[in-house]
Amino acid sequence: MDRDEKEKLNKEPEFSSEEQSEQIPRENGLLSRLHQAAEAVRAKAQQLNRKWIRGRNAFCRAVRSAFDSVAAFFLKIWDVIGPTCRKIAHGIAVAAKAVWKVVGPLLKKLWQWMKPGFIFLGNKIKAGAAYAADRFKGLNKAMQIGIGAVSASLLLLIIALMISSHTSRSALYSAEATPNQEGSTLPVASATEAPTQVPATPTPIPEPMQNQILRKGDDSPTIALVQTRLMELGYMDSDEPTEHFGSITEAALIRFQKHNDIAADGQLGEGTWLLLMNEGVEAYVMQNGDEGDDVSDVQTRLYELGYLSKSFITGTFGEKTQAAVADFQKANGLTGDGMVGHETMEILYADDVVGNFFTRGETNDTIATYQEKLKKLGYLASNYKVKGKMDDATITAIRKFQDNNDLTPDGCLGPTTMSTIDSKGAKAYTLKLGMKGSDVKAVQKRLKALGYLTSNSQVNGYYGDATEEAVEEFQRRNNLTADGTVGPKTLEKLNSSSARRAKATPKPTAKTTPKPKATPKPTAKPGKATAKPGKTAKVTAKPGKTAKPTAKPTAKPVDTSNKKGVEKLIAIAESKIGCPYSGGAKGPNRFDCSGFVYWCMKQAGFSGGYMTSRAWRTTGRYTRISSMSQIKRGDILVFSGSSMATGHVGIYLGGGKMIDASSGAGQVRVTSSVLSGNYWKNHFLMAYRIYN
Repeated sequence: MDRDEKEKLNKEPEFSSEEQSEQIPRENGLLSRLHQAAEAVRAKAQQLNRKWIRGRNAFCRAVRSAFDSVAAFFLKIWDVIGPTCRKIAHGIAVAAKAVWKVVGPLLKKLWQWMKPGFIFLGNKIKAGAAYAADRFKGLNKAMQIGIGAVSASLLLLIIALMISSHTSRSALYSAEATPNQEGSTLPVASATEAPTQVPATPTPIPEPMQNQILRKGDDSPTIALVQTRLMELGYMDSDEPTEHFGSITEAALIRFQKHNDIAADGQLGEGTWLLLMNEGVEAYVMQNGDEGDDVSDVQTRLYELGYLSKSFITGTFGEKTQAAVADFQKANGLTGDGMVGHETMEILYADDVVGNFFTRGETNDTIATYQEKLKKLGYLASNYKVKGKMDDATITAIRKFQDNNDLTPDGCLGPTTMSTIDSKGAKAYTLKLGMKGSDVKAVQKRLKALGYLTSNSQVNGYYGDATEEAVEEFQRRNNLTADGTVGPKTLEKLNSSSARRAKATPKPTAKTTPKPKATPKPTAKPGKATAKPGKTAKVTAKPGKTAKPTAKPTAKPVDTSNKKGVEKLIAIAESKIGCPYSGGAKGPNRFDCSGFVYWCMKQAGFSGGYMTSRAWRTTGRYTRISSMSQIKRGDILVFSGSSMATGHVGIYLGGGKMIDASSGAGQVRVTSSVLSGNYWKNHFLMAYRIYN
């Protein structure tokens, strides 16, 4: 084939023009149909995928909703039975500990005796089990499969509940962090200080009031139920409930009504009754708009710590107080919601509270000024170098000064502490009743060396009544003022070589001479003498009816100069019988329970700052008594309230009687049901022996 023919073949198409025009449309039509079919398959697949996703999401939502419902159900049950379970667990733990102390050694000996028999019996059971397992392998395998299936089911249920709880909490946190319509973030309510809210629909209770209205002055068994509920919710301080509608019950009801946006008339009608008994009603927290002595006490404490100006101590909880509380909460690691609940109240009076003035490690000329003054008063060592730095020695010195000058010993150099240091009445460093530490132990060692203390057990670092009596005897022997406290002059004389030793033979008649003085009592007007016990028996026999404020609002002062130790404390306490109860009050004529104990101990010569009823549970200053069977006259009794968040304290008189400031009775009273009634037995936590 020549060259021209090759070029011709290369240039000519394979098909003719007509054949080519028919072939292209045929190919395009096939491709189009294939493409359309592929698109249809893809669309169908996407549609099926979307349906599957929607179904999967719906199934997940349904499962999540079911798990949320189950979790909410269990959480609701726990909210109801949780406090009771904790209380039962606490009681069981206390009882088990007491029982183990007695039974434990016996059980150990019994086990040592029975151990060989148990080992022999165990070996026989093991051999029998092996024989039975060999004979019934099939049954054993079936049982294993069944047990495994049940265990797996329980495990899956637990995992599901955990996932549900986590999902619910995450949803709650995200809801709390969601901005509201005005753009601000919704506040987060703490577990212990939830804001008071009105439930949407109160749940009716089995015993309605039936259009009955109870007012101040009425007596009814219903009042005891109302007081119990008000105590549970924190609107009324914990105490044994009574059947009398007094001023304290009225004030608590008004506070409850205000917090729940209903008519605040202080009367118990059916609407207030239904709302009060509703399970969903929130517990009380002090907040904006509240008024009263307890508000004034909180404001005073915020002023002492430097969070509030003195001019805002008004007894009314306003915006300034709310802002001060929020600042205090943030500085002390709490949720800054500006409301005062149980946790905030406890931190206010805690030893490790964070103030708003000078912090640990801070250097300031003002600190140096007060270090010099504390040094002159004897709270800082004479060789201490003043540098103006808030160090550990300065904080300890401030605590000692506060403890000795009836201030809360928090170690904060606040305005109240500074003004007290600046005042002419600032007390120099003095050891006295109730103090504890190495300084007290050093004084006790010296007193023992001089013969004023006779037992090594009395050298224990606690300034009790034995140490006080020894100091008084030393002061009399050395021509000093016999006040039972160790001040600069007493300490100087005690450590000097000229200190006179105790007499070799103490007077044996010192404690027996007062007995003849008690005999003339029957000769003094027997008619009046027999009438008074009748009245007192009426007051103390049934604490449920002591709420009527029949006693005088303030009692006459009692001369306690001839009394010592426990009897002095009791006489001081009894002199205030009939004084009205007031939340947060610390005397001299109005008290709450912890304020009453604090005031009586202070008047009896004890050092130390105010402690709340909950703070009494953890103090390490005094000897703790864990059993009611061991309490003695003069002990401080500590009780829980309707929950462990609340509590009550009183002074034991002996014979099953206690003197306390009662919110239920509305006054300082004597109750005789400490050992005979169920309320105090069920709520007893501990007692403290303040005299040794």
